[in-house]
Amino acid sequence: MLPIDETIIQRVLEGRTEEFRFLIRRHRAEVVAFVGRMIPRAEDVEEVVQDAFVAAYRSLASYDARRASFSTWLSRIAYYTVVHWFRDRRETTVYLEDNEALLARISDEEADRLWEEAPESEAERLDTALMQLKAEERMLVHLFYYEGKSLAEIGYILGVEPGTLATRLCRIRKKLYIIIKENRK
Repeated sequence: MLPIDETIIQRVLEGRTEEFRFLIRRHRAEVVAFVGRMIPRAEDVEEVVQDAFVAAYRSLASYDARRASFSTWLSRIAYYTVVHWFRDRRETTVYLEDNEALLARISDEEADRLWEEAPESEAERLDTALMQLKAEERMLVHLFYYEGKSLAEIGYILGVEPGTLATRLCRIRKKLYIIIKENRK
């Protein structure tokens, strides 16, 4: 017996297109949370979520359950919809740029300790620091730390090798360390 998502997908592809609404209901909250981690304004999140579901509907025949779960496949579509949204708007937000010398002075252990030992009172500082990262960096943090996805799953969503993602996560932790330390001053 096929899982629920695959059963619904099969029905939609057989011509019962109205059943796609069941997939939307099942996954909407997840997609809203996913997109909301990269885009701060609720109105924009709604627009991107709608665009992502339209793109998913149009691409439904290309879904392959052997490569990823429907949820992961949908996250990939949502991610690329956000990327296109940012490109179309050419947002001019200033983010902390990579400063190789500064990042090299921070040990992996020091950066990890800040992330792992952050008390509840630091949650707001961490959220503020996350907003100073690029959307792609925020998404990587969200997928790995908040959703607990594996580097292989994230690699599928973002189209990046897992080893590269591990390196990026290390750099992002160091950037967050710098941002939080600067904000405490």
